[in-house]
Amino acid sequence: MNWKKIFAVVRREYVERIRTKAFWIGTLAIPILLMGFIGIQIAVARRAGGDHRVAVVDLTGNLFVPLSEQLAESEAKQKKEGPSKAIHWVLEQRPLTGDLATTKEALRKEVVAKKINAYLILDPAQLAKDRVEYYSTTVSEFAAMNQLESAVNHIRLRRKIADRGLPGALAADLERRIDLKAFRVTATGTAEEKGAGIIAALVFFFLMYSTFFMYGYQVMRGVIEEKSNRIVEVIVASVRPTELMLGKILGIGLVGLTQYAAWSLIAANLSLPGIATAMASSEMGVPRIPASMVGFFLLFFLLGYFLYASVYTAIAAPFNTDQEAHQLAMIPMFMILGGIAVYPAVMNNPSGGIAVFFSLLPFTAPLTMFLRTALSEPPAWQILVCAVLLVATTIGMAWLAGRIYRIGILMYGKKPTIPEIVRWIRYTPGKGAQPAVAETT
Repeated sequence: MNWKKIFAVVRREYVERIRTKAFWIGTLAIPILLMGFIGIQIAVARRAGGDHRVAVVDLTGNLFVPLSEQLAESEAKQKKEGPSKAIHWVLEQRPLTGDLATTKEALRKEVVAKKINAYLILDPAQLAKDRVEYYSTTVSEFAAMNQLESAVNHIRLRRKIADRGLPGALAADLERRIDLKAFRVTATGTAEEKGAGIIAALVFFFLMYSTFFMYGYQVMRGVIEEKSNRIVEVIVASVRPTELMLGKILGIGLVGLTQYAAWSLIAANLSLPGIATAMASSEMGVPRIPASMVGFFLLFFLLGYFLYASVYTAIAAPFNTDQEAHQLAMIPMFMILGGIAVYPAVMNNPSGGIAVFFSLLPFTAPLTMFLRTALSEPPAWQILVCAVLLVATTIGMAWLAGRIYRIGILMYGKKPTIPEIVRWIRYTPGKGAQPAVAETT
């Protein structure tokens, strides 16, 4: 194998792609759009408050005033955290107009006419069943509904305590909640684990998932384009098909690493005003990405990329158009999706049987093992076995792809059948007749 020729192909594939406007537009636009998206989310969250006009039908006769006071207290606390986030409650007490059904119908019309946002029914019969009825045009206003539910529970608890002759201050003590601080135990010690670190791991996880699709598909399209343009006939006159295949895989892989390096530099030096401050003041805080997470990401990205690039190359070699290769391209897609399908189980138990099995299964290992290393500390032997299996599977797939590629790259015309592809794989130059190649159309 001539590595000088392979390097020439690598350089051609790399330069051809990074010199395009599309590459640099995508490289610069994606992080800017992502940070803009984060900035918009933070801005919207800060302005999630506003007036909330609710009509209250208090059939108990003694809960409206405490409810108003409790919601006013919650609003005052929210204003201290951020005035724009506070929900301003405007409660209107409504008497029964006839029976309850008639009152509900009248209030429903007011909601539809947008005179009020919602109405609340405080019925003793429903309260005895531990529930109240809330009617609104939408049930997705979770912040408002949670705040209202908390207020009703608070005043109900205080009322029960008072009915039993216990001190009123007991309610505040009973409502206090424990703040569970999670610490991750590693071989080197312990450290507090924040939600932002888990989010960073998931960002890397889904970035790797999308990259396998994107660059694997680029390898497949590159092979098909060269066949359809007949460029490959000129190239293979001086470069062996296997050398061309390896050069193409390595070149496109370097393009991916270049894009990641550019994104890392942009992320380290570019931030929209207020994003870092807002994250620092939130409960999750600014994510701290350990060097080990970056290292494992690069390791499993490379292993996974070369594995799936070999698969996509083997799929593309026999075909002449994207449409012909599309059906078989679903196979590696479902292999990659296998890692996505089990990630909730890995999140819940990184050391469980499901997590261990799929982190050692070569086609799901890159995603699953990376996520395990980011969430916990798998045994070193499992990481080593995973890497060895990935390397062995990649070598096997590269060999298989090379056997198909050396003949399929020069095949034009009708689509080959599965038996024909099997004969290409089994064929050894100098031993037996050369497999038939479809004639050019």
